[in-house]
Amino acid sequence: MTPSDIPQVLHRAYQQVTQRDPGTLDRDADIRALGVDSVQLLEMIVIAETELGLRVPDAALGGVETVGDLYDMLGEALPQAFPQAQAQAQVPVPVEARGAR
Repeated sequence: MTPSDIPQVLHRAYQQVTQRDPGTLDRDADIRALGVDSVQLLEMIVIAETELGLRVPDAALGGVETVGDLYDMLGEALPQAFPQAQAQAQVPVPVEARGAR
């Protein structure tokens, strides 16, 4: 997943959590004005984390007031997911080969 996937992921998360179609989630839109409470916001973040394959630091959660804050928070966490995925994709070196160095 890339940062360009974040709007679609958040759109689906919003629909799933609120059972409403948000239309376009404008970056300047206040999360509370969209009818999202703190529990629903956490649910949306968990859905986005799962779909994007990342983990948002707990400390970042308190600063989310607008849709743009949510986009930025997920975008900042996204690059952290790539090194992890690359490390998992590497072929492990057999034990015998490690001892031969």
